[in-house]
Amino acid sequence: MISKIARSFRRDFKDANFLEIVKGSATTFAVRLMGLVAGYAFTFIISRYYGSEVMGAHTLSITVLMMFSVLGRLGMDSLLVRHFAQDHAINRWDRILEVYKKTLMVVVPFGLCLSVVLFFTSGLIATYIFKKPLLEPYFRIISFAVLPMAMRFINSECYRGFRMNKEYAYSQNVSYFLYSAVILGVMTVFSQHSWLPNIAFTISLILLMLSSSFLILKRIKSNTKQASNELLIPEMVKNAVPMLLANSMLLVAGWINTIMLGIWSTESDVGIYSVVLKISTFSAFVLMSINSVSAPRFAQLHAKGDHEGLKKYTAHTAKIIFFSSIPIFLGIVILRDWLLSLFGDEFIIGSMALLITMLGQLFNVFAGSVGQFLYMTGKQHIFRNIILTSTVINIAVCAIMIPLYGLIGSAIAGMVFMAAWNLMSMIYIKRNFKIRTYYWPF
Repeated sequence: MISKIARSFRRDFKDANFLEIVKGSATTFAVRLMGLVAGYAFTFIISRYYGSEVMGAHTLSITVLMMFSVLGRLGMDSLLVRHFAQDHAINRWDRILEVYKKTLMVVVPFGLCLSVVLFFTSGLIATYIFKKPLLEPYFRIISFAVLPMAMRFINSECYRGFRMNKEYAYSQNVSYFLYSAVILGVMTVFSQHSWLPNIAFTISLILLMLSSSFLILKRIKSNTKQASNELLIPEMVKNAVPMLLANSMLLVAGWINTIMLGIWSTESDVGIYSVVLKISTFSAFVLMSINSVSAPRFAQLHAKGDHEGLKKYTAHTAKIIFFSSIPIFLGIVILRDWLLSLFGDEFIIGSMALLITMLGQLFNVFAGSVGQFLYMTGKQHIFRNIILTSTVINIAVCAIMIPLYGLIGSAIAGMVFMAAWNLMSMIYIKRNFKIRTYYWPF
């Protein structure tokens, strides 16, 4: 069997598409690794100098921020990467400029409105949803980051549409954590006020929004000064809304465990669970790196009607994901206690939760790039329905397991959710496209 796999790899390395995926994802992975270090540095500073309770309060703040910011994007980020990928391939810079400008015309005012809403409802959210009034100032501070966080995603997708993989990975994974860690590190020298992590995080997102918007407009305008006028904003929003629903449900489902844990348990448990999620996510780094390369390619091949090319390209991505992710997965499982201890002895009690969460990540890695495949082939409605179904399952399991088992219950619900949406997506693609997104070595 090993010799058969080796022969298969030798054939693959003669394929230009295979090499494109390997080179592009390797570069992206290296940049994402920098982001992992920056993210761990930021988490380390909070957990070591501020404690698990502040870590929990910060995590709940980011959860609320992510929910508001995904709504603020209105799904325009997913629509934008598809337009950019297709128009960039045919050198339609005028339409790229039009799409970007009209995206800003929608996202900026809506994001500002949501920021105001969060600022003035912070007390209600803290008191009546989380039943923790002390969270109000954390939510008020993070409300200033709603538009910057939305623009972080918008601008990152521009890079991906241009197939600027290093810039995409840096914007998505490195920049805001790096800025946050540096700003918080400096602040911590002078004070250890519990609000500082949120303040540092907000400042970093504002800096990222300003710098990335400037760079993207500069790149577009270096190729054209005139925007086309072919697209209607209402039509763009109409096409983007299904992606918003899928994105928001995926986000809510991914964070619902943290929210419900915050309602039924302590800030300390939330802080430990956030570290568990951060460590477990590293096993999917290869998948995320390949997604940043493969998504525009999926869109281009589908737009050309090249089914065989799409099938072959998907098979390549599945194979690389499988063989690259399994060693990382095993390493985290074996070293989980030591990894948790790096954040402080109080985090070691999350060992079993991390093991359970890793089982969910195994399904994620095995299924392959299912979400990106469905988005880029115009099946965002199907993905929305899959996520909706999985979210209902997740909420039900959370409601049963978290009151009984706390941290462990949240991890179990997360594992079930991860398995559900990945398996359903994988089966749908196999049945309807006759394409296998997963790699089966036997």
